[in-house]
Amino acid sequence: MAAKGTRRAAGQAPERTAEAALKMMSGLFRKASQGGGAEGSEAAEMRANRRVRKTGISEGRSGPSVNFATSRPRDPLFYWRQNNLPFQFDDPQQMAQMRAYCRLVYASHPVVGSCVDIYSKYPVLGMKLSCKDERLTDFYSDLFMNEENGLNYPKFMVNMGREYWTVGEVWPLGTFNEALGVWDDEELLNPDDIEVQQSPFLRDPRFLIRLPTAMRELIRTRQPAWEFEKLLQAYPELTYYADDNARMPVSNILLQQLKFEADTFNDRGIPLLYRAMRSLMQEEMLNAAVDSVADRLYTPLILAKLGATASDLGTDVPWIPTMDDLADFEDAVDAALAGDFRIIMTHFGVNMEPVLGREDMPDLSPDFDRLEGRILQTFGLSKTMLAGASSGETYAADALNRDLVTQMLTNYQDELARHYRRRALVVAEAQEHFDYEERAGRRYVKMEEIFEIDEETGEERIVEQPKLLVPDIKFKTMSLQDEAAQTEFFEALREAGVPISMRTRLHNVAIEFDEEVERSRDEAVELAVAEQETRKATYIALRDKGLPIPQDLKADFEARALPEEQDPMQQQPDGMRVPLLGLDPTGSQPTLAPTMQDLQTTPADGGVVVPGSVPEPVDADQGGGGGPEESDEQRESMPKQSALADVTGLVLNAERMRRTATLYRPPLRIIAKEKLGEDEAPPAAVERREPMGLYAGPGHVGMRRHLSEDEINEEWSA
Repeated sequence: MAAKGTRRAAGQAPERTAEAALKMMSGLFRKASQGGGAEGSEAAEMRANRRVRKTGISEGRSGPSVNFATSRPRDPLFYWRQNNLPFQFDDPQQMAQMRAYCRLVYASHPVVGSCVDIYSKYPVLGMKLSCKDERLTDFYSDLFMNEENGLNYPKFMVNMGREYWTVGEVWPLGTFNEALGVWDDEELLNPDDIEVQQSPFLRDPRFLIRLPTAMRELIRTRQPAWEFEKLLQAYPELTYYADDNARMPVSNILLQQLKFEADTFNDRGIPLLYRAMRSLMQEEMLNAAVDSVADRLYTPLILAKLGATASDLGTDVPWIPTMDDLADFEDAVDAALAGDFRIIMTHFGVNMEPVLGREDMPDLSPDFDRLEGRILQTFGLSKTMLAGASSGETYAADALNRDLVTQMLTNYQDELARHYRRRALVVAEAQEHFDYEERAGRRYVKMEEIFEIDEETGEERIVEQPKLLVPDIKFKTMSLQDEAAQTEFFEALREAGVPISMRTRLHNVAIEFDEEVERSRDEAVELAVAEQETRKATYIALRDKGLPIPQDLKADFEARALPEEQDPMQQQPDGMRVPLLGLDPTGSQPTLAPTMQDLQTTPADGGVVVPGSVPEPVDADQGGGGGPEESDEQRESMPKQSALADVTGLVLNAERMRRTATLYRPPLRIIAKEKLGEDEAPPAAVERREPMGLYAGPGHVGMRRHLSEDEINEEWSA
């Protein structure tokens, strides 16, 4: 009856109940707004996002009350904060934590590691350089592709891809040799040691780096002493940046940034794996559940009951074991579990059963498959693309995934091509590798116009400078379609009359077109020579044995005299006949036929060799065929000055650019001393705003504008 009265009272006063609930909610909001600290703010947000209701309350009556709250808040940021997942991309500490987690996932996760390796290695397949000047192709191929003395880009770009697809950005730092005008080395820096600063006056941001750990320790400890002295003599400005929090400016020419732009308004790259972070966390939770179940299965909790009731004994008194009985039984169980042969001898008053671990291992394959599919989708892949479709599945979605993968890998190839071109243009300007056009057999430099602003006067002007020429880098076409079908399609177009070259048809084939053409030519020559030698040997064998000789062999190898009227070269315009070598006497000389060496020898005065005369002796230093055959072969393999060296600057020609940079390089900006304190002297590291020393950019960059077009053309024509 009291319960009915309570329900009836509650039904008669709904307005009062609602008013009480509103008062309670307002009180919660007020407390939430007054909460302090990190925990207080989270609790306040929790209270503010969860509605609290209280029913069954009426004035002057006591009755059942129900307190409940709605589900968790739908705020995504609240979810990420509660699960300790970094999401503030502008916070360097959270970004460092995110990159560390992505590196751990790549090293430990089989699917993620395989996807990153595929994305890193597959785009650089078939990488090669091509240019209209083959000598430039050889020069830059040796510089960038050589494994021993070059930059070894086939391996270095794989390392760049691993960083790009794992942590979202790559920081390659190059070391330029001013004396030779080439890159000495290129290495990858840790993104955690780099700071990016935007400038309202510069198009590109400024990069500041932390010195390597080994160099900071050397400056702090000054041990070994000889290394510290050498470092101090070469780069004294580095001593100002030995602190862990100090950042040193570095030239944008030496340090480049390749980033995965997942956030348009962020200066740093966002890891691609961040899209799979929730799936990875859920997968870790599933793994923890599997580990917990496995622990219960292999190390179960056993409950043992020792004793018997009166009904079990058939008496009126139950058997209750004493403490000694329990201790003896526990020792017996421990000995049985520790031994190889396990047996316990006891009476019927024992009951043992596992409390935990009775269940079987649950089948979590559907859950793991679902998460694996989401992780693969992060890279644009699907299971049907990798393992094929099963019954009831189609390839309709795979076509879209294939296009997505193709676009992602193609964009990454463009990033690699831009990085290579920026590196190659620095070398081209130092070596004066200028673009050209041919007119009437001569080469003329191409010019281009640039827009510049004078730093001192602020004057805006357009100037001309020689255009640089560097080989283009080519990669394998990123297409996941069947290459056999693509090849058949090209051949069908070729048969239909479409002019598709052999180079295009062999682009994705591991065949060097130029090398194969040269080999085919050599093989054709060798086959032709071998065929004629076989015919000649056949003629000689038939002649020696007195056997009939075919007419074609007689015509080719049998000696015969040429009729005078059939040889127009023997008749001169004045009617005089030219003497036949070896047949007609020539003055006082005997009628001896000259050798091939006599015919190929040219007198020193440039005259014509008289047939039958004794040729002038040839100096051994002037070349020719006077020496033994091995000398000529060795001379051919000796390095020669390239005929194109004076035109395109293939030889190391950085001296003039260094002199030009010394003459026209603008002075470094100095901070005004009055901006500092009266007694505060600006240190060397503060006076210079631009990078200096080891991390300063090459001084010749941008100096080619001071070279005149007429000077270059005159030098090329010389």
